[in-house]
Amino acid sequence: MRYSPAFLTALCLSLATLSAKAQMADRITEQPTPREASRQEVVAQTREMANRLHLNEGQYLQLLPLNRTRLSTLSGINREYRNDAATRAAKSAELEAQFEQECSRILTPSQLSQLQRDAQPATTPAGAGNGLG
Repeated sequence: MRYSPAFLTALCLSLATLSAKAQMADRITEQPTPREASRQEVVAQTREMANRLHLNEGQYLQLLPLNRTRLSTLSGINREYRNDAATRAAKSAELEAQFEQECSRILTPSQLSQLQRDAQPATTPAGAGNGLG
């Protein structure tokens, strides 16, 4: 039996997606998800990443469940620790580190580097001053 190249490509992408979902399922079951992030929110964020990082279709499909988990977990952190800024910041940083680790399995080194640069907080331009004279 001969299969078309398009079929084989689709099959490979499907298998890669299922593998990524299975890996994430293990991590997801370890953490309760307080609320499911809206599909629109997840798709919008993943599209923005696709445009900014120049993702291919396989990478886009692998990042969708990662972004869903990240947004849902972040929402729970923000709700659970709304009165504890220090813990909220620590939990958020831990979540971002996990997200970055998962992304390192999907993105190329240059894409990962761009993601890390984009995640860094903006620095105050030289000469802008901080009001301390």
